[in-house]
Amino acid sequence: MENKEGSEKEQLLDQIKKLTLENERLKQEIAKLRGVKRPSSGSMDSMSTKLKEALRE
Repeated sequence: MENKEGSEKEQLLDQIKKLTLENERLKQEIAKLRGVKRPSSGSMDSMSTKLKEALRE
């Protein structure tokens, strides 16, 4: 009985390690994607500002 529980515990620990690694990888992927999107939204802000300034003139 103890062997079976120990084996299950090992399997669960291995699964936790794998999921933790995948979670970290996905977090990095999200950070990359956000990094790509931010400048484009920033350029939209500057375009909007330029348009507003042009309309004022």
